[in-house]
Amino acid sequence: MLCILSICLILVGPLFAHEFEAKQSYQPNLFISLKKTPVEGRVEAARLIYKQHCRNMNEADAMRCIDEIKRIAIDLEDLPLECATFDMRSDYYSVNRGYNILSNTYFDQAVAFARKNHMQLETGIYQHRKANYYFLYKQNTAACRYFLLSEENLREVGFANVPGVSALFLETANFYYAMGDFENARINLRYALKYDTKISRTSVNIINTIGLTYRNNGEYELAMNYFNNALKMAAATKDTVWMAIAGGNIGSIYFLQHRYDKALPLIRADYNQSLKYGQKLNAVIALLRIIRINIDHYKFKKAGMQLDTANRLLLNIDKKMLLQRAQYYDLKAILNEQLNNIPQAALYRDRAENLRDSLAKRDNMAAIERVRLQWITEKSRHEFNNLKKSTQINTLKQNTIIVVLILLIIITALVFNRQRLKANKDKELMALEKRRLDEELTNAIRALNGYTESLMQKNILIDKIKAELENVQVKFNSADVAASLDKMLQAHIMTDDSWAEFKRLFTRVHSTFFYNLRHKYANLSDTDVRLLALIKLKLNNREMAGMLGITVDGIKKAKQRLRKKMRLVADETLEDVTDIL
Repeated sequence: MLCILSICLILVGPLFAHEFEAKQSYQPNLFISLKKTPVEGRVEAARLIYKQHCRNMNEADAMRCIDEIKRIAIDLEDLPLECATFDMRSDYYSVNRGYNILSNTYFDQAVAFARKNHMQLETGIYQHRKANYYFLYKQNTAACRYFLLSEENLREVGFANVPGVSALFLETANFYYAMGDFENARINLRYALKYDTKISRTSVNIINTIGLTYRNNGEYELAMNYFNNALKMAAATKDTVWMAIAGGNIGSIYFLQHRYDKALPLIRADYNQSLKYGQKLNAVIALLRIIRINIDHYKFKKAGMQLDTANRLLLNIDKKMLLQRAQYYDLKAILNEQLNNIPQAALYRDRAENLRDSLAKRDNMAAIERVRLQWITEKSRHEFNNLKKSTQINTLKQNTIIVVLILLIIITALVFNRQRLKANKDKELMALEKRRLDEELTNAIRALNGYTESLMQKNILIDKIKAELENVQVKFNSADVAASLDKMLQAHIMTDDSWAEFKRLFTRVHSTFFYNLRHKYANLSDTDVRLLALIKLKLNNREMAGMLGITVDGIKKAKQRLRKKMRLVADETLEDVTDIL
């Protein structure tokens, strides 16, 4: 029994320590060392300083201390530390006010902050701490719910990833043990043992408590195995306290089996160790067993003296220990019966029965509470399963949406890539077409220039022939020779055939020239068009005269007539007109 009580003392002891200490006052920069503390140990370091210095301050100073922690957390962008400040505020009001609305509110804020920032580990831890708070103040229904909520969150995190998870399981086991739910207590104790990797007082405590759950169910053989293992582990670490506790529990099995010769030395050792370490309740339990053995062994005087000691011990501990007080009255009745003091024995029997009636009522209420807690447990787990299924469905929907979006992105990318490739291909085709057209234009310009140059060379030849003609006419004065030469000259100037070829080549270079010219100046003759084409090629008067077979003066006169036909203004030239056509 001592092991479970020790857990309660861990929880309750610090809460009322402030009643025996002088109030402390606020000290600036009390938490300045947190700035240099590694992040993984910062929350525990802050909690330790808070417990040592702030729990016993007045409310204003304590809140200033926690505000300082919060500022440091914000400066360091440490979300777990900031979350812990809500828990510290809740702890302060719990220590100083007991069960209260502020502690409830701050616990809720700690859990809400952790959820908001997707801190599932902290969510589970602060749900567990809130469960312990409810359990401490006997709000067992709420405690059960929060223990279950915490378990589910920590399970998803992975128990192996939770710091100090063994202690969390041990505290949960303590809750179920106190509720009389020994099966769930064992489940949590085994988890606590699994994650307690080294032999320590905690592991001895766990083994011993598993034994207690079996003993309370009347499974003495299994209980004895666990008690013996706890004793061996305590002996290996030379822990005399736990050696006495485990030995006392072994003695309790022998006592329940009426094997008093083996039980007595073990129970006596448990009694002495309990007195030594101030465990009065456990001392009373052990002493009542010793008294029963002495009565059965007819050691009435010794038993009577021990009953007086037991009474004094019971008066100094919680008056709610009805079972031990009822056992005390039963032993008083038995002893008085053995001493033939029947009226006194009857008096103690009545007292024992009255206490048993109270115990029965309490046990009935506890049984109802256990049934209610089992219903809440099953209901909560059913809700968790439904929530998990709902979460899985939502996750599936979310994943489906993500897959569809990814597919749409891939399809869009493929379409875009295809369009880009097509655009690039079209661009390449356009570039090729442009190069082809540029080459054709270059070739056309080259052909036109070549053809024009050829005509100009012919014109030069014609000029020479004309000079010779004049000499021949003068020298020979022959009409036949002159006619022949004139006929030859007419074959080399721009004839209709030559113009057709020239026009074809010209159109390849200046494709819209003739169309625009006819469209804008419909009254022009073919001779006018030819003259304007030569002007477009930037030929001088002499070159144009040679190509058209007229004199330079004829060219000049033709230009003047053309200006009038085209109705050009004074500062507008034929060259300007041909440039824009």
